[in-house]
Amino acid sequence: MKKKGPSTEGAERNSPSRCGDILLGALEGMGLVGVIRHLALLRAWEQAIPLRIRERATVETFREGRLYVCVEDPIWLHELHMLRHKLKVMLNKELGEPAVEEIILRIGRASRRSALDTPKAPVHRAPLVPSSGAEGRIKELLAPFEERPYRDALERLIHRWAARFI
Repeated sequence: MKKKGPSTEGAERNSPSRCGDILLGALEGMGLVGVIRHLALLRAWEQAIPLRIRERATVETFREGRLYVCVEDPIWLHELHMLRHKLKVMLNKELGEPAVEEIILRIGRASRRSALDTPKAPVHRAPLVPSSGAEGRIKELLAPFEERPYRDALERLIHRWAARFI
């Protein structure tokens, strides 16, 4: 039999929420959680994986706990196959959570070198502006967020991301 007394349901609903929980809910609502996890994984790859491996292998994608890595030749494929458990542990430690469950390797061309690998002197240039078609698409993507307080920050983030591909 239940005791009669003050209900705690209203208290839970009115209690303060953590900013991290609110932000996570907003990002989930916009469908950006996967993108942020992917970016965190790329950062962890740059920080945790030795340069000699990063020069010969690149992250292609990360889906459902599987990290897909492209390796330049069969010799490195075999070596990384033997090291994949150690690499997984290193990445998960850097991420602070067991996000990488499996590393899947394939032979292909290592598509990019890390900007962290080859430090360059800063170049001062005019900000890159997306093409009118891309600018139109960005405005279309941001249309549902017109009245949101984070709209400007989201627009700057998208412009920075788009500038990487110009």
